[in-house]
Amino acid sequence: MSFASWIALALVTMRGSRAGEPAQPALPVVARPPADQPKVGLASDAHLDKTPPRRTVGLDLVRNGWTYNCMECHKLIQARWRYDRPMNEHKDVKLEHGNNRFCLNCHHPTNRNAFVDYDGAEIAQRDVVQLCAKCHGTTFRDWTAGVHGRQNGFWKTDAGEKTKLRCIQCHDPHQPKFGDMKPLAPLRYPTRGANPPPAAPAASRKH
Repeated sequence: MSFASWIALALVTMRGSRAGEPAQPALPVVARPPADQPKVGLASDAHLDKTPPRRTVGLDLVRNGWTYNCMECHKLIQARWRYDRPMNEHKDVKLEHGNNRFCLNCHHPTNRNAFVDYDGAEIAQRDVVQLCAKCHGTTFRDWTAGVHGRQNGFWKTDAGEKTKLRCIQCHDPHQPKFGDMKPLAPLRYPTRGANPPPAAPAASRKH
């Protein structure tokens, strides 16, 4: 079956096969569905790994409860667009992000705890999506609509909370392109004879 056929089959399953036919109930996408939805899926999501696939040192510190205050060091370091010597810190940073070849393309020149907007205004760290939207407008549009990125929680807004991961929770902001990933193994098919067809009734075998 082609990919387009799978999509068509899914739409028919979710919306009903003919006009006027009641649609099938939407399956919840969370572990604890509300009482008015069919109880399918997991009983708990505690065992699921929700850690984004990309990791950065700063994010790891914040995620583990540390306060990552850039100005503790940068209050003593003069901001420069170009560096004529190797950095002593941030040696783990590999900058491969389009035309952004310098730190101050994104970081505020005087307040390193903030990012910088086009007009030089500060963008708070919690509003990092606003920084990314400066260049990635169409991706930001898709993220806002729920098409791009990862969401956790309920698609049905009146059924429960829905949360989104921010850009830098999945992408390394200095090197946002994902590297090669090893795909998961496919699901195993049932063994032959595991579910044999039921035997025909004795009466139907008589002629």
